[in-house]
Amino acid sequence: MEIAHRKLVNERRRGSVGMGFFVAGIALVVLGNLRSGGHGRGQGSDKDVVMPEAFFGLRRMQAAQTADEAFGGAMSGDAVMSKALWPLWWKYGMGRKNTIYAQSLCADEINSDNGHLGRLLTEYYYGRVFPLGGIGGAPYGGKTGFGAFSHHVPDGGNVFVLFGPHIGFSPKGEPGKFLRSGQKKLSTSCGALCAAYKQCTSGSMPADPKDMEQTWLREKLGPKCEEIRKSSNAMVELALQAYKVIEEEILSIVNTGFGTGNLVLLGGIQINMPYGMPG
Repeated sequence: MEIAHRKLVNERRRGSVGMGFFVAGIALVVLGNLRSGGHGRGQGSDKDVVMPEAFFGLRRMQAAQTADEAFGGAMSGDAVMSKALWPLWWKYGMGRKNTIYAQSLCADEINSDNGHLGRLLTEYYYGRVFPLGGIGGAPYGGKTGFGAFSHHVPDGGNVFVLFGPHIGFSPKGEPGKFLRSGQKKLSTSCGALCAAYKQCTSGSMPADPKDMEQTWLREKLGPKCEEIRKSSNAMVELALQAYKVIEEEILSIVNTGFGTGNLVLLGGIQINMPYGMPG
């Protein structure tokens, strides 16, 4: 994944992050007061799931090939963490003691599997996290949430935000599907994004104050559903379009009013590979 040093811009770039994939839109952005600048998939434990032997042959190859065709150039979560955090330390002096961490990722529990970037950053580096997101990965915490979080920064310290949607792959390589631990049938991943797409293409649905996060997803993805439908791979395109609206929302709520330190944004698409695969 390339490291980009620039002022806050809405440039689209494809890189990778996560144990599986984390296809980056903003690869890495370091912001210093808006004046200087630059702007895993993981696997479950062996005790959680035992895959059939056939999986480690043809099915494994199918899943890996399909994921690579859709999101090429991926790196593991630990590789991305090292590639991102090392230059932040030696060039900007950003470490765990002077930086606070937030993430806007989908609430789906598979995004906290071993090896996923969000879990690695929380459990093995920063030690704690401020959750900005909800279903689908959008930053529902909004300006108030970011403002509250960013003002928890150590004096003269920095802010790091990881964000983006996710997409699962089945053992046979079907995008938008995931075989969860303890289940025999596939389920959707991301379920909220798939539901929003289905709702938008099957007719209009009124806003529901009892379902605010899903309502937000429908409103933002609705204008893009026709483009998604016409694409060669609707589930992959759905994830890409979801990233765009989430990135736009992130950029609209962040600021550097918290102090003299840097704001770091790391965004992309977390891809959940089948259990039993290293990534």
